[in-house]
Amino acid sequence: MTRKYIGSRGPKASADVLKTNVDQKRTEVRYSIDEALEIFVRAKQAEGVRPGTVKGYRDVVRYLSEWLDVEISYIDEITSDMLREYINYLRTDRTPYAEDTQRIRKGKGLSVSTINIRIRTLKTMFRFLTVEGIIPVNPTENISQIKGDEREEVPGLPDEEVDAILASYDDSQFAQWRDKTLILLLLDTGMRIGEALALTADQVDFRQLSVSVPSQIAKNRKHREIPISREIAKRLRQLLDETQSYFGEESMLFMNAYGEPFTDDAFRRRLNRLKRKLGIERLHPHQFRHTFARNYILNGGDLFTLQRILDHADITTTRKYVQMDSEHVREQHNKFSPVRRILNRNKRG
Repeated sequence: MTRKYIGSRGPKASADVLKTNVDQKRTEVRYSIDEALEIFVRAKQAEGVRPGTVKGYRDVVRYLSEWLDVEISYIDEITSDMLREYINYLRTDRTPYAEDTQRIRKGKGLSVSTINIRIRTLKTMFRFLTVEGIIPVNPTENISQIKGDEREEVPGLPDEEVDAILASYDDSQFAQWRDKTLILLLLDTGMRIGEALALTADQVDFRQLSVSVPSQIAKNRKHREIPISREIAKRLRQLLDETQSYFGEESMLFMNAYGEPFTDDAFRRRLNRLKRKLGIERLHPHQFRHTFARNYILNGGDLFTLQRILDHADITTTRKYVQMDSEHVREQHNKFSPVRRILNRNKRG
Protein backbone atom coordinates (compact mmCIF):
# COMPACT_ATOMS: atom_id res chain seq x y z
CA MET A 1 0.00 0.00 0.00
CA THR A 2 1.35 3.38 -0.99
CA ARG A 3 1.00 6.01 1.67
CA LYS A 4 0.66 9.69 0.82
CA TYR A 5 1.89 12.39 3.16
CA ILE A 6 -0.45 15.36 2.93
CA GLY A 7 1.45 18.62 2.54
CA SER A 8 4.76 16.87 1.89
CA ARG A 9 6.98 18.24 -0.83
CA GLY A 10 9.12 15.17 -1.15
CA PRO A 11 12.71 14.39 0.03
CA LYS A 12 13.75 18.04 0.20
CA ALA A 13 11.03 18.79 2.72
CA SER A 14 12.17 15.87 4.86
CA ALA A 15 15.75 17.16 4.73
CA ASP A 16 14.59 20.63 5.76
CA VAL A 17 12.72 19.19 8.74
CA LEU A 18 15.79 17.18 9.73
CA LYS A 19 18.02 20.27 9.48
CA THR A 20 15.58 22.26 11.63
CA ASN A 21 15.59 19.55 14.26
CA VAL A 22 19.40 19.49 14.28
CA ASP A 23 19.56 23.27 14.59
CA GLN A 24 17.10 23.20 17.48
CA LYS A 25 19.13 20.51 19.18
CA ARG A 26 22.28 22.58 18.77
CA THR A 27 20.75 25.60 20.48
CA GLU A 28 19.61 23.44 23.38
CA VAL A 29 23.24 22.62 24.28
CA ARG A 30 25.12 25.45 25.96
CA TYR A 31 28.86 25.60 26.50
CA SER A 32 30.98 27.38 29.05
CA ILE A 33 33.82 29.59 27.86
CA ASP A 34 36.37 26.91 28.74
CA GLU A 35 34.42 24.20 26.94
CA ALA A 36 34.03 26.30 23.80
CA LEU A 37 37.73 27.19 23.91
CA GLU A 38 38.72 23.52 24.07
CA ILE A 39 36.57 22.69 21.04
CA PHE A 40 38.17 25.56 19.13
CA VAL A 41 41.70 24.56 20.19
CA ARG A 42 41.18 20.93 19.16
CA ALA A 43 40.03 22.05 15.72
CA LYS A 44 43.05 24.31 15.29
CA GLN A 45 45.42 21.56 16.46
CA ALA A 46 43.87 19.29 13.84
CA GLU A 47 44.76 21.97 11.27
CA GLY A 48 48.38 21.79 12.42
CA VAL A 49 48.79 25.14 14.17
CA ARG A 50 51.92 25.57 16.29
CA PRO A 51 51.91 25.10 20.08
CA GLY A 52 52.85 28.75 20.48
CA THR A 53 49.75 29.77 18.52
CA VAL A 54 47.57 27.55 20.71
CA LYS A 55 49.08 29.18 23.79
CA GLY A 56 48.21 32.56 22.31
CA TYR A 57 44.57 31.47 21.88
CA ARG A 58 44.39 30.33 25.49
CA ASP A 59 46.01 33.51 26.79
CA VAL A 60 43.65 35.82 24.90
CA VAL A 61 40.55 33.97 26.12
CA ARG A 62 41.93 33.86 29.66
CA TYR A 63 42.43 37.64 29.65
CA LEU A 64 38.83 38.13 28.53
CA SER A 65 37.49 35.63 31.11
CA GLU A 66 39.38 37.37 33.92
CA TRP A 67 37.86 40.69 32.91
CA LEU A 68 34.37 39.17 32.72
CA ASP A 69 34.96 37.50 36.11
CA VAL A 70 31.72 35.72 37.16
CA GLU A 71 29.44 37.90 35.09
CA ILE A 72 28.55 35.13 32.63
CA SER A 73 28.36 31.34 32.69
CA TYR A 74 28.05 30.42 29.01
CA ILE A 75 29.93 31.45 25.87
CA ASP A 76 26.68 32.47 24.11
CA GLU A 77 26.07 35.14 26.77
CA ILE A 78 28.98 37.23 25.47
CA THR A 79 27.59 40.15 23.49
CA SER A 80 29.04 42.73 21.16
CA ASP A 81 28.53 45.43 23.79
CA MET A 82 30.55 43.42 26.31
CA LEU A 83 33.40 43.03 23.86
CA ARG A 84 33.39 46.72 22.99
CA GLU A 85 33.47 47.58 26.68
CA TYR A 86 36.41 45.17 27.08
CA ILE A 87 38.26 46.80 24.17
CA ASN A 88 37.77 50.23 25.70
CA TYR A 89 39.12 48.87 28.97
CA LEU A 90 42.24 47.62 27.15
CA ARG A 91 42.68 51.03 25.52
CA THR A 92 42.30 53.21 28.60
CA ASP A 93 42.46 51.28 31.88
CA ARG A 94 44.56 48.14 31.42
CA THR A 95 48.08 48.80 32.76
CA PRO A 96 50.68 46.86 30.77
CA TYR A 97 52.35 44.12 32.79
CA ALA A 98 50.20 44.94 35.83
CA GLU A 99 50.78 41.44 37.20
CA ASP A 100 54.49 42.23 37.51
CA THR A 101 55.20 45.55 39.20
CA GLN A 102 58.82 45.46 38.06
CA ARG A 103 57.72 45.63 34.40
CA ILE A 104 55.11 48.38 34.54
CA ARG A 105 55.42 50.84 31.66
CA LYS A 106 54.55 54.51 31.87
CA GLY A 107 50.99 55.41 30.93
CA LYS A 108 47.82 53.35 30.73
CA GLY A 109 46.33 51.13 28.11
CA LEU A 110 47.84 48.47 25.89
CA SER A 111 49.38 49.28 22.53
CA VAL A 112 47.22 49.33 19.41
CA SER A 113 49.04 46.32 17.97
CA THR A 114 48.54 44.25 21.16
CA ILE A 115 44.81 45.05 21.31
CA ASN A 116 44.36 44.22 17.64
CA ILE A 117 46.05 40.85 18.13
CA ARG A 118 43.45 40.05 20.80
CA ILE A 119 40.61 41.25 18.58
CA ARG A 120 41.81 39.10 15.67
CA THR A 121 42.04 36.04 17.91
CA LEU A 122 38.55 36.56 19.35
CA LYS A 123 37.06 37.13 15.89
CA THR A 124 38.65 33.91 14.64
CA MET A 125 37.31 31.91 17.55
CA PHE A 126 33.79 33.32 17.55
CA ARG A 127 33.52 32.91 13.77
CA PHE A 128 34.44 29.23 14.19
CA LEU A 129 31.96 28.74 17.04
CA THR A 130 29.17 30.30 14.96
CA VAL A 131 29.86 28.13 11.91
CA GLU A 132 29.98 25.03 14.11
CA GLY A 133 26.61 25.89 15.65
CA ILE A 134 28.05 26.19 19.15
CA ILE A 135 26.72 29.75 19.47
CA PRO A 136 23.76 31.17 17.53
CA VAL A 137 25.19 34.66 16.91
CA ASN A 138 28.72 35.90 16.29
CA PRO A 139 29.26 38.84 18.69
CA THR A 140 32.43 39.96 16.86
CA GLU A 141 30.82 40.23 13.42
CA ASN A 142 30.57 44.03 13.52
CA ILE A 143 33.65 44.64 15.64
CA SER A 144 36.64 46.08 13.79
CA GLN A 145 40.25 46.50 14.77
CA ILE A 146 41.10 49.80 16.37
CA LYS A 147 43.03 52.51 14.62
CA GLY A 148 46.12 54.19 15.97
CA ASP A 149 47.89 57.37 14.99
CA GLU A 150 51.04 55.42 14.25
CA ARG A 151 51.88 51.74 14.27
CA GLU A 152 54.09 50.94 17.24
CA GLU A 153 57.31 49.34 16.06
CA VAL A 154 59.97 47.54 18.04
CA PRO A 155 63.04 49.80 17.86
CA GLY A 156 66.56 48.55 17.39
CA LEU A 157 69.15 49.24 20.06
CA PRO A 158 71.54 52.20 19.73
CA ASP A 159 75.19 51.24 19.26
CA GLU A 160 76.15 52.57 22.68
CA GLU A 161 73.55 50.37 24.38
CA VAL A 162 74.74 47.30 22.47
CA ASP A 163 78.30 48.05 23.59
CA ALA A 164 77.18 48.50 27.21
CA ILE A 165 75.22 45.23 27.14
CA LEU A 166 78.12 43.19 25.76
CA ALA A 167 80.63 44.81 28.12
CA SER A 168 78.50 43.97 31.15
CA TYR A 169 78.99 40.20 30.84
CA ASP A 170 81.60 38.28 32.78
CA ASP A 171 82.97 35.66 30.38
CA SER A 172 84.31 33.59 33.28
CA GLN A 173 80.73 32.80 34.36
CA PHE A 174 79.06 30.16 32.16
CA ALA A 175 75.54 31.64 32.27
CA GLN A 176 76.79 35.12 31.37
CA TRP A 177 79.07 33.80 28.63
CA ARG A 178 76.14 31.79 27.23
CA ASP A 179 73.86 34.86 27.28
CA LYS A 180 76.50 36.95 25.54
CA THR A 181 76.97 34.27 22.88
CA LEU A 182 73.21 34.17 22.32
CA ILE A 183 73.02 37.94 21.93
CA LEU A 184 75.91 37.96 19.47
CA LEU A 185 74.20 35.21 17.47
CA LEU A 186 70.97 37.24 17.32
CA LEU A 187 72.88 40.36 16.26
CA ASP A 188 74.75 38.36 13.61
CA THR A 189 71.79 36.54 12.09
CA GLY A 190 68.53 38.28 13.01
CA MET A 191 67.11 34.93 14.12
CA ARG A 192 63.96 34.80 16.19
CA ILE A 193 64.70 33.95 19.81
CA GLY A 194 62.81 30.65 19.57
CA GLU A 195 64.78 29.63 16.50
CA ALA A 196 68.10 30.41 18.18
CA LEU A 197 67.30 28.59 21.42
CA ALA A 198 66.14 25.50 19.50
CA LEU A 199 69.51 25.10 17.73
CA THR A 200 71.09 21.67 17.86
CA ALA A 201 74.58 20.58 16.79
CA ASP A 202 73.43 19.26 13.42
CA GLN A 203 71.90 22.64 12.54
CA VAL A 204 75.27 24.41 12.63
CA ASP A 205 77.64 23.98 9.68
CA PHE A 206 81.01 25.03 11.06
CA ARG A 207 82.72 24.56 7.68
CA GLN A 208 80.29 26.52 5.54
CA LEU A 209 79.63 29.01 8.35
CA SER A 210 75.85 28.78 8.42
CA VAL A 211 72.96 27.71 10.62
CA SER A 212 69.83 26.02 9.32
CA VAL A 213 66.32 26.69 10.56
CA PRO A 214 64.07 23.71 9.77
CA SER A 215 60.51 24.25 8.59
CA GLN A 216 59.17 22.70 11.81
CA ILE A 217 60.58 25.64 13.76
CA ALA A 218 60.39 28.52 11.27
CA LYS A 219 57.36 30.77 11.70
CA ASN A 220 56.52 30.67 7.98
CA ARG A 221 57.18 26.90 7.82
CA LYS A 222 59.99 27.31 5.29
CA HIS A 223 63.46 25.87 5.78
CA ARG A 224 66.23 28.44 5.40
CA GLU A 225 69.99 28.72 5.74
CA ILE A 226 71.47 31.77 7.47
CA PRO A 227 75.15 32.72 7.14
CA ILE A 228 77.11 33.37 10.33
CA SER A 229 80.41 35.12 10.86
CA ARG A 230 83.53 33.13 11.65
CA GLU A 231 83.75 34.70 15.11
CA ILE A 232 80.22 33.56 16.00
CA ALA A 233 80.88 30.08 14.63
CA LYS A 234 83.89 29.84 16.92
CA ARG A 235 81.83 30.84 19.97
CA LEU A 236 79.09 28.36 19.06
CA ARG A 237 81.70 25.61 18.73
CA GLN A 238 83.04 26.43 22.19
CA LEU A 239 79.53 26.56 23.65
CA LEU A 240 78.61 23.24 22.08
CA ASP A 241 81.79 21.56 23.36
CA GLU A 242 81.09 22.82 26.86
CA THR A 243 77.43 21.79 26.99
CA GLN A 244 78.18 18.36 25.54
CA SER A 245 80.98 17.77 28.02
CA TYR A 246 78.61 18.50 30.91
CA PHE A 247 75.28 17.21 29.64
CA GLY A 248 76.04 14.63 26.90
CA GLU A 249 76.22 14.44 23.13
CA GLU A 250 72.49 15.00 22.65
CA SER A 251 72.61 18.41 24.30
CA MET A 252 71.27 21.50 22.60
CA LEU A 253 73.55 24.51 22.25
CA PHE A 254 71.76 26.65 24.80
CA MET A 255 71.19 24.91 28.14
CA ASN A 256 70.66 26.11 31.68
CA ALA A 257 72.82 25.10 34.65
CA TYR A 258 70.58 22.07 35.32
CA GLY A 259 71.03 20.52 31.89
CA GLU A 260 67.61 21.65 30.67
CA PRO A 261 66.92 23.67 27.51
CA PHE A 262 67.36 27.40 28.06
CA THR A 263 63.94 29.00 27.47
CA ASP A 264 62.95 32.33 25.99
CA ASP A 265 61.10 33.24 29.20
CA ALA A 266 64.26 32.64 31.24
CA PHE A 267 66.25 34.79 28.81
CA ARG A 268 63.68 37.59 29.03
CA ARG A 269 63.88 37.56 32.82
CA ARG A 270 67.66 37.81 32.66
CA LEU A 271 67.42 40.69 30.20
CA ASN A 272 65.00 42.48 32.54
CA ARG A 273 67.52 42.30 35.36
CA LEU A 274 70.26 43.53 33.03
CA LYS A 275 68.03 46.37 31.82
CA ARG A 276 67.56 47.65 35.36
CA LYS A 277 71.26 47.27 36.11
CA LEU A 278 72.30 49.30 33.05
CA GLY A 279 69.43 51.80 33.19
CA ILE A 280 68.14 50.88 29.71
CA GLU A 281 64.51 51.79 29.06
CA ARG A 282 63.61 48.78 26.90
CA LEU A 283 65.41 45.48 26.45
CA HIS A 284 63.91 42.26 25.13
CA PRO A 285 65.00 39.56 22.64
CA HIS A 286 63.17 40.88 19.57
CA GLN A 287 65.12 44.14 19.74
CA PHE A 288 68.27 42.27 18.69
CA ARG A 289 66.47 41.10 15.54
CA HIS A 290 65.48 44.68 14.71
CA THR A 291 69.01 45.87 15.46
CA PHE A 292 70.40 43.31 13.02
CA ALA A 293 67.94 44.40 10.31
CA ARG A 294 68.81 48.10 10.69
CA ASN A 295 72.56 47.52 10.77
CA TYR A 296 72.40 45.13 7.82
CA ILE A 297 70.91 47.89 5.66
CA LEU A 298 73.23 50.57 7.05
CA ASN A 299 76.25 48.41 6.21
CA GLY A 300 75.20 48.08 2.58
CA GLY A 301 72.92 45.01 2.55
CA ASP A 302 69.90 44.96 0.26
CA LEU A 303 66.28 44.70 1.36
CA PHE A 304 65.42 41.56 -0.63
CA THR A 305 68.28 39.52 0.85
CA LEU A 306 67.32 40.80 4.30
CA GLN A 307 63.74 39.64 3.70
CA ARG A 308 65.00 36.11 3.03
CA ILE A 309 67.29 36.08 6.06
CA LEU A 310 64.51 37.29 8.36
CA ASP A 311 61.99 34.83 6.88
CA HIS A 312 59.37 37.44 6.05
CA ALA A 313 56.59 36.45 3.66
CA ASP A 314 55.96 40.10 2.75
CA ILE A 315 58.70 42.64 2.12
CA THR A 316 56.59 45.37 3.71
CA THR A 317 57.17 43.60 7.02
CA THR A 318 60.91 43.74 6.40
CA ARG A 319 60.75 47.46 5.70
CA LYS A 320 59.04 48.04 9.05
CA TYR A 321 61.93 46.31 10.79
CA VAL A 322 64.41 48.86 9.50
CA GLN A 323 63.77 51.66 11.99
CA MET A 324 66.42 54.39 11.79
CA ASP A 325 66.71 57.32 14.15
CA SER A 326 67.59 60.85 13.07
CA GLU A 327 71.32 60.30 13.57
CA HIS A 328 71.33 57.29 11.24
CA VAL A 329 69.38 59.28 8.63
CA ARG A 330 71.90 62.12 8.80
CA GLU A 331 74.84 59.72 8.50
CA GLN A 332 73.35 58.02 5.47
CA HIS A 333 72.48 61.34 3.82
CA ASN A 334 75.98 62.64 4.41
CA LYS A 335 77.43 59.47 2.91
CA PHE A 336 75.19 59.13 -0.15
CA SER A 337 74.03 62.68 -0.95
CA PRO A 338 74.03 63.12 -4.78
CA VAL A 339 74.78 66.84 -4.44
CA ARG A 340 77.97 66.16 -2.50
CA ARG A 341 79.15 63.88 -5.29
CA ILE A 342 78.31 66.50 -7.92
CA LEU A 343 80.22 69.19 -6.03
CA ASN A 344 83.20 66.90 -5.50
CA ARG A 345 83.33 66.17 -9.24
CA ASN A 346 83.27 69.87 -10.01
CA LYS A 347 86.11 70.50 -7.58
CA ARG A 348 88.22 67.86 -9.26
CA GLY A 349 87.37 69.32 -12.66
